[in-house]
Amino acid sequence: MPAREEMLQEDRNHITSSSESLRIQDRSIRRLKWAVAFCFILLIALAVFAVFLLRGGFPDKRDKGHMDKQQGTNPASDKRPKAHLTGTKQTDPKAEDLQWEPALGLAFLRNGMIYSNKSIIIPEEGFYFVYSQLSFRPPSNTCFDDKTISQSIMKYNPNYPEPEIILSGISICTQSNKKYQPIYLGGLLHLYKNDQLKVHINPSTPLDISVEHKTFFGAFLV
Repeated sequence: MPAREEMLQEDRNHITSSSESLRIQDRSIRRLKWAVAFCFILLIALAVFAVFLLRGGFPDKRDKGHMDKQQGTNPASDKRPKAHLTGTKQTDPKAEDLQWEPALGLAFLRNGMIYSNKSIIIPEEGFYFVYSQLSFRPPSNTCFDDKTISQSIMKYNPNYPEPEIILSGISICTQSNKKYQPIYLGGLLHLYKNDQLKVHINPSTPLDISVEHKTFFGAFLV
């Protein structure tokens, strides 16, 4: 009998030990499940954050400037010197240096640009895009085959005695169309403060100033 009781006691101890082991394993499994779930949620959060960064991320100063530029509110662009002049009636039809309208209609001068003595005066050193277009309305009897009209944008500076041609082009009158094609000039140039820009035409020819987009002259700091 004592031996049987010892065996029963051992069985009960084994069952108790097995139950305790099962409880410990169950707790370990639950902890593991929570750890796996937490890691899964963390991976999802990291993936979402990575996608957010790839699609733009937090706006920095450059992003804000780009957004402001798209909305037309970039204050830096408003400070750049710019001028756009339009064609006007020439007081001296024989003069080869052209005069311009600086204020009316589409014409304007901004941020230090000056128009004086038929010239745009540059207010500060930098790279400027300079452009001009001349459209013509010569009398029909002056349009001869192979006769050309040349346009030049000239640069003057008080520190240099001789003017410099910075852009030039020509228009040819042919028998086929009996008219001169417009001349458009445009280019990026490094200019200094007080440089003066003029448009020169040779020979002097009547311009088409019927609408403002046919004959114009301008420059702006890039």
